[in-house]
Amino acid sequence: MGKIWAILIALASIYAICSGRTEALLNGILSIPEESFSFLLIVLSSTIFWTGFMYIFKEVGIIDYISLAIKPIFKLIMPNLKDKEAIEYLSMNIAANMFGLGFAATPSGLKGIKRLKEISTMPEGVASDEMITFLVLNTAGVTLLPTTVISIRNSYGSKSPTDFVLFAIISTFAACVFGLIADKLLRRPYRGKL
Repeated sequence: MGKIWAILIALASIYAICSGRTEALLNGILSIPEESFSFLLIVLSSTIFWTGFMYIFKEVGIIDYISLAIKPIFKLIMPNLKDKEAIEYLSMNIAANMFGLGFAATPSGLKGIKRLKEISTMPEGVASDEMITFLVLNTAGVTLLPTTVISIRNSYGSKSPTDFVLFAIISTFAACVFGLIADKLLRRPYRGKL
């Protein structure tokens, strides 16, 4: 992949020099650090802010209510998962992802996978059904309010930073449903062969 990027950069540089756009090329290169730093500040401040909220939600018990609301879904898609600690971590992860806080979801997702590994009966190095299903939920989870993308669009001057939210909800819901269907269908032929 590094070679492809090097070739693209070299071709773009040669084109800029040949077409007399050297100044635009240099201005673009020199503006990258400033734009990257600005973008980093936006994402970092959003991360800190919303991660703090997630831990406050956990401390005051809101995550417990979310867990109760999500528990019937867990029973449907992960019928063998009974561990309360694992369900709490997975619920926290799903709740964070629903609000578009993938960075805040990561710590609880890692703790959830660690707990699923602890309670797994599968041989070392083999993912359990619950681990795979959680991976699908985490990767293609439903996003109700993509806060990070909204804050980035807002900081870059979008006149309507929330105009894509309905499409985000529909597409992430569809991805989640099709991911879970694929998880169930592709798992059946291999169940019990390990």
